[in-house]
Amino acid sequence: LYIDADMKLLTALPLMILCFSTKASDFKKINGTLSLYQSKNHTAFSINSSLGTTSGVCEIGGELTLIDARKGQRNRWVYSDQSSMCVVLISELDNGAMQVISKDCDKHCSVTSIGSINGTYNK
Repeated sequence: LYIDADMKLLTALPLMILCFSTKASDFKKINGTLSLYQSKNHTAFSINSSLGTTSGVCEIGGELTLIDARKGQRNRWVYSDQSSMCVVLISELDNGAMQVISKDCDKHCSVTSIGSINGTYNK
């Protein structure tokens, strides 16, 4: 049985999140869910999304690094995938919504769902 790196990540991520999370928050948009897992010293995320009625999905997650927030934002985090050029920027807006912008994250998505993680997620 061969298990590739993506499968190892998808298997290890829930365990990693459970080990250090104390607070989980879910945010939703049409065809997508963003979950943030926060503890005193760590913030992790997972996103599951699709486009329209297609059967393909995007699944991505990992540990976030806190960066300086900009005007109109409470918090801002960045995720960089060590095995690709994928970068995800998550901004907590003043109204409590989460804005997600990604770049070069296609390997985390099926062909019919590329770009579906981007957008505004609400509580």
